[in-house]
Amino acid sequence: MSPREAEVLALLGAHLSNAQIARRLHISVRTVENHVSSLLRKHGVADRRALAAAGRLSTPPSGQVAGAPTWRTTFIGRAHERDAVLALLRPGELVTLAGPGGVGKTRLAAAVATGAAPEFPLGGAFVDLVPVRDGQVAGAVARALGVGEASGQSLEDAVAHALGRDRRLLVLDNCEHVLDAAAALADRVLSQCPDVTVLATSRERLGVPGERVFPIAPLSLASDAETLFADRVAAADPGWASGAPEPAIVAEICARLDGMPLAIELAAARCASLGAEGLLAALDDTLRLLTGSRHPDQRHRSLRAVIGWSHDLLDPDEQALFRRLAVFAGAFRLEAACRVAPYASRAAVADVLGRLVDKSLVVRGRATDSWRLLDTVRAYAQERLAASGGLDETRDLHLRWAADAAEALTGRLDGPWREGFDAVCDDLRAALRTAPPGPGVVPHRLARSLGRLTYARRLLSESLEHFQQAARHAPTASAAAAD
Repeated sequence: MSPREAEVLALLGAHLSNAQIARRLHISVRTVENHVSSLLRKHGVADRRALAAAGRLSTPPSGQVAGAPTWRTTFIGRAHERDAVLALLRPGELVTLAGPGGVGKTRLAAAVATGAAPEFPLGGAFVDLVPVRDGQVAGAVARALGVGEASGQSLEDAVAHALGRDRRLLVLDNCEHVLDAAAALADRVLSQCPDVTVLATSRERLGVPGERVFPIAPLSLASDAETLFADRVAAADPGWASGAPEPAIVAEICARLDGMPLAIELAAARCASLGAEGLLAALDDTLRLLTGSRHPDQRHRSLRAVIGWSHDLLDPDEQALFRRLAVFAGAFRLEAACRVAPYASRAAVADVLGRLVDKSLVVRGRATDSWRLLDTVRAYAQERLAASGGLDETRDLHLRWAADAAEALTGRLDGPWREGFDAVCDDLRAALRTAPPGPGVVPHRLARSLGRLTYARRLLSESLEHFQQAARHAPTASAAAAD
């Protein structure tokens, strides 16, 4: 039974005539008659009186959102986000939950739809757009609402007519691959249906005028992420509670997974066979480990599939920069990004970087002018960089940037330099670690500078190691002797 038929059945149960139902739902009397005929067949009753009795018995609860997904696991965390989104659901407005794949947008949207029931007495529809293509968005929404095209009326008109001027909620889930079509439909609905609210989930904003974007970040590590992990492991392994590992191990696992709910759930499913310590060790190959879910959506059966879905939606210039950013171990600034993408101008790199942020594949760093990749996303980008044949070249560019950055810092040892060093030290170490073995001018420069910087930072053992590396990378015997 479609949502529209459910409404007609409920109004029949309230003893309204066809004309009264038509006025209440803003549809024609002929359309009401068609729905009544369909309901008589579906309920197997002979007349309107028996159908009205069925309507009184089966009237859906107030605020029911047809098509909303359900889960057999508990909803953990996101209480603050749910309440904040509920406060944004105003008539005639679009709210978009934007975030990376696997961060829990669909689950949060379903929780919001449930919590919003009192505000939407006539309910609404929850439309999963994953299997839909650009030309099919209006049709998918129309099917969810139980309406079709009429003579001289488009599907878009049918959707707007079905939603009418009543207080309803329309949820468009997974919009990123049909962004233009979803945006056009949302704009049409909001223009013609002033009391309808549209809630969308996407990996980037829809771009509709007046859109309110609510960013969805990973779970907080200290509480929600660890609670989610423990809950899902306990569900998979009844003996978990009696042999729970040290909290520090669970905290490290959740940190390695960036607090991403999907990654945590996939990892928890492997904990029964590997144990917590074994799982932590196996996370060195995160993408290979986190597979095997029986999720109905194939994109969510592995972490690689989730991130790959986002990567495949990128333009070629976005894909190229995304792959190259994988060489950065920590946060990076625009100048550093430009150094690993010498084929593009500074303005072009800045533009593409902004688009990658909008599409939830790059996140802003703690500093306002820095960016970074989540560890799970970086692992995928490294795979794609290697597959493209560009890994060695990009590592060489990264190494040259690191050598220049380290030398610049050594020139500031008499002034403020520690904050700058702490911001890039992970990348300086990573660049040296992946440098080609043997003599080389650039790795020699970087190792010498790192030796001086870590000595000044009072990291004496590390400083000695870097001076030894400098000797091994020295391009000449005299340079090695100097080290």
